[in-house]
Amino acid sequence: NDPRHAKDRPRSKHVLPGYEPWVLVKTKYGRRFVHNVETKESFWHIPRQVLPGVQEYELWEQQQKEKEANAKWAEEQLKEMRDTRSAGEPARAANAPSTNPTTGYNSDSSYEEVEVTDSEFEEEEGENNGNDQRGHADDAAPPDDGPLEFDEDDIAYQLAAMEEDFADEAEEGEDNEGAGESDDDQELTLEDAINLFRDMLDDHRISPFTPWDKLLADESDTGIILDDRYTALPNMRARKEAWEGWVRDTAAKVREERARMEKSDPRIPYLAFLAGKATPKLYWPEFKRKYKKESEMTDRKLGDKEREKLYRDHINRLKLPQSTRKADLITLLKEVPLQSLHREVDITALPQQVLSHLHFISLPASERDELVLKHISTLPPAPDGSEAVDEARRAEEDKKREERRRREKALADREHKVEEDRRRAEKEERWAKRDLREEERELRRAMDVGRNGIKTHL
Repeated sequence: NDPRHAKDRPRSKHVLPGYEPWVLVKTKYGRRFVHNVETKESFWHIPRQVLPGVQEYELWEQQQKEKEANAKWAEEQLKEMRDTRSAGEPARAANAPSTNPTTGYNSDSSYEEVEVTDSEFEEEEGENNGNDQRGHADDAAPPDDGPLEFDEDDIAYQLAAMEEDFADEAEEGEDNEGAGESDDDQELTLEDAINLFRDMLDDHRISPFTPWDKLLADESDTGIILDDRYTALPNMRARKEAWEGWVRDTAAKVREERARMEKSDPRIPYLAFLAGKATPKLYWPEFKRKYKKESEMTDRKLGDKEREKLYRDHINRLKLPQSTRKADLITLLKEVPLQSLHREVDITALPQQVLSHLHFISLPASERDELVLKHISTLPPAPDGSEAVDEARRAEEDKKREERRRREKALADREHKVEEDRRRAEKEERWAKRDLREEERELRRAMDVGRNGIKTHL
């Protein structure tokens, strides 16, 4: 057990938008875990379905910290400049040359009663006016401290600013070109996003009987979470709802097609039953007696002798080497015509010629499906001249392809717009930082007062 668990306590709780009822909890020792407020479950190792929400929150938190740090740094720099300036003014005043060092303006010895006539007052006023004019001229003229020197940091800063300007101009040019080309952009609606998500599930040949958690746990290169269409929907709840709707529709189609084939060929349901129940440990009489009430054993379309023969042949094939059974299945798949088995065929809708053969059920389901998928991926698409594809079906497929192309273009346009917004925000942030650095440099230059400047201030 970790000794930190005994003294560690929760410090803060953060809601994860779109991933309710999960929350992110941070502890006294800087650790984190996720907690489900409904099931009261907590996990140190963040589940896969919650990880995107945690990453989004941590990215937002990091951005907020950077903004606060930049603001704090700028405030400290300005405060330091003010302190340096205020500390320098008394020192300049103390070092300023005095015309009467022995007597001050407020000392008793400097005070004496004199009589001032009108003429003397006028002369003194004229002198004061002349001094004021000279003072204004000195204020208007900059201190003559010689030519302004640039060091390596100044030159590097100017070069970096020029490069940023060129890069910003290039990006603006690309954005303008993209805007001109995308005048006919279409907004990605919620319906389009759902259909894109369903297209993704179809393209990945996902079985409608695969659990949702298993799909999210797939971290391979072919997993759905690496597909751009996975982000077409805004949050995990919307994705799961779209998946549930796709499962209902797809499973209904599979069951309907399977029922049609089973009705035309009673061996298909019986072989599927044998694949799950048959074992070499049971002889035929024992197997028949154990499952005599099952619908597959009472179907009148298939005789008892044929059921017994299929059972015995299946048990004998289970005793063969696995390599032999794999080779037999590959041979069976190659014998199926391209019109019935091609690249677009889903594993849940295999042709009757495959499902009604003993070679199909001789391997475990996981190995069999992997072998079938690998073979299907090597097949060409359905031939255009196939009799199974009539004009009406071809027109319907063309319409679906056009709708899909429109949805994918809308998704690409949305991603392009998001990327433009991100680059624009980064550019504005760079400009703000550059302006801030320039203001700081101007303040430093203003505070660098020479001897001529001291006379001007005095």
